[in-house]
Amino acid sequence: MEKVKRSKVEKIKIFKSLFMGLRNVYGTYETKTGRVRQVKEPVTDEVILAHLTGKQSYGVYLLVGDRTGAIAVDFDQNELCLPISFVAGARRYDMSAYIERSKSKGYHVWVFFENGGVLAAKARLVAQKVLADMGRPATEVFPKQDALADGVSYGNFIHAPLFGALVPKGRTVFVDPAEPTNVYPDQWELLGRVQRVSELRLDAVIRSCNLELQKPPEDRAKTDSRKESDNNTSPFGLPPCARRMLAEGVTSFQRVSCFRLAVHLKRYGMPYDLALVALKAWARKNRPEDGKRVIIDAEITYQTKCAFESPYRSFGCEEPAIAAYCDKDCPLYAYTVGKPPI
Repeated sequence: MEKVKRSKVEKIKIFKSLFMGLRNVYGTYETKTGRVRQVKEPVTDEVILAHLTGKQSYGVYLLVGDRTGAIAVDFDQNELCLPISFVAGARRYDMSAYIERSKSKGYHVWVFFENGGVLAAKARLVAQKVLADMGRPATEVFPKQDALADGVSYGNFIHAPLFGALVPKGRTVFVDPAEPTNVYPDQWELLGRVQRVSELRLDAVIRSCNLELQKPPEDRAKTDSRKESDNNTSPFGLPPCARRMLAEGVTSFQRVSCFRLAVHLKRYGMPYDLALVALKAWARKNRPEDGKRVIIDAEITYQTKCAFESPYRSFGCEEPAIAAYCDKDCPLYAYTVGKPPI
């Protein structure tokens, strides 16, 4: 793909259309010390240009009153399968999402809204639904509040993408939607054509999923909800064994594990192409015993294709490949491995 040359003015215009929030304050950090601080000054074109050229980073306060122009989901682990899963979950609700390699080790997933923004409470509720489907309800979502309440002047900022000092290092950049292991070659072309989500779409998701807009629950209720969601084994969630295998890799039964993981990802609702990318990333974590080689891409493709083309839906809890990662707190355990003898 040949990059289109864009002027500074064009780049600033695209950037501001996506990553602007409060206009009288922003966040930044010192590249040498890592010290984070707040700057109570107007967000001018010069501030944006300093960010893009790597002179001073810019962190955006997304929440403006009770509205936001974007949400960012912060996955602080270096696990590509997590942002890919969120993108797949968002796609299931007809929403586009974009993966950014954050400034350190993890990923941010951005969802952009129509001009004028949407109610932050709706955006956060839908994002939390996608995370609950994934079994990751405790993941941070920016903005962190539904509205700027009395006594809350700014909320929390998140570091914006495309910080010039880190872009050459492959950080704060967006990955290729078609091949998430690669950086998209023309960042400005990608950002210039992002698909925005309307408030009507959020309303439709909220209605179809019977979600309720409400005040944040008490801390204890949050904890209980997280414990319950962590064991989510609905068709839209991954059981604990699959989450652990994807996070850690395996040391044996690679082909069987690949097939089983593909079945789980299919049940979750992840499209074939994204599942294939997630499993190729998973394979790089595998550490086969006895000097065996890591499963190759062709084998991953074959196992994934078999899983997606067959009606096979068993969880496979009783198989040796899965048993090593089985969690006795998983609800499936009582019906499979832990089933008492008749």
